[in-house]
Amino acid sequence: MTSEIPTGVEPARAAVPLRLLVVDDDEVDRMRIVRMLRLAPEWQAEIDVAVDIASGVAALRGRTYDCVLLDFRLPDGEGPDLLRQLRAIEGECPPVILQTVLDHEATAVAALAAGAQDYLVKGRFDSVLLRRAIRYAIERDRLVKERNRLTHELQEMLGRVKTLEGILPVCAWCRRIKDEDGVWDALEGYLDRHSKAKVSHGMCPDCARKYAP
Repeated sequence: MTSEIPTGVEPARAAVPLRLLVVDDDEVDRMRIVRMLRLAPEWQAEIDVAVDIASGVAALRGRTYDCVLLDFRLPDGEGPDLLRQLRAIEGECPPVILQTVLDHEATAVAALAAGAQDYLVKGRFDSVLLRRAIRYAIERDRLVKERNRLTHELQEMLGRVKTLEGILPVCAWCRRIKDEDGVWDALEGYLDRHSKAKVSHGMCPDCARKYAP
């Protein structure tokens, strides 16, 4: 027997799996963050916790996360220190949202300069704002990594492209070109070795009228 969905009612969407890491030495703040994340109906959140930079780095070396919620001040350093270490970890660094009790622009700028995708002031956000920040951080991180990938591919392509410049010695009779080793080579072979151009053969209209049978 099959069940039918009432008209006008959309079927429930499956929760999206999400793996998160909370790095915070304050137990109350950690519990608050975890509780907020558990309230997200759109996610099936798997949440790990760390209490300092050392345990945060260990967690990130051992697993892949979709986003990291990072406290600004930790017992063995500050959040930006961990951000800098994350860049040295093999593989791509997940997006990071920095949390702090400090609410001034200089702190936010320092966090973003260190590589954070967003910045939240403790005690001034709720579950909705936190979830929105995570979604935006993940999307911005995806766009940045895609841009970097395309830039890298373009640089590689440009590095493989050879350009022709300067004066080319060309025989006035047979049109062969003398290369850098002093060897006279056919135009097609020279272009094939020194550029990305591919030569196809044809006949121009003037030659067609003059030489074609």
